[in-house]
Amino acid sequence: MILNKLTINSRILLITAVKHSTFIRSIDSDLGDQMKILNDNKQYTKTLELFDKHKENIEKYSNWIIIQALKACSQTKDIKRGSNIHNWFHRD
Repeated sequence: MILNKLTINSRILLITAVKHSTFIRSIDSDLGDQMKILNDNKQYTKTLELFDKHKENIEKYSNWIIIQALKACSQTKDIKRGSNIHNWFHRD
């Protein structure tokens, strides 16, 4: 009986973790895709505004999002900001 409860609880935990992971990847993909569209339309300031809006989840950002933010920085010639973003995500 205890073994059954442990098995059921561990399955529930695993399912919850997978759903959460998929949700975060979906947010990353959606955010990165939105930023790409803005960059493609030369709306670099809006790209960076969108990046800033989601900054609270900075640890969860994918490389796709960082690339889009750096592209916007390079197009707006905001070297300092681009350098800060690069250093933040490539720190040890």
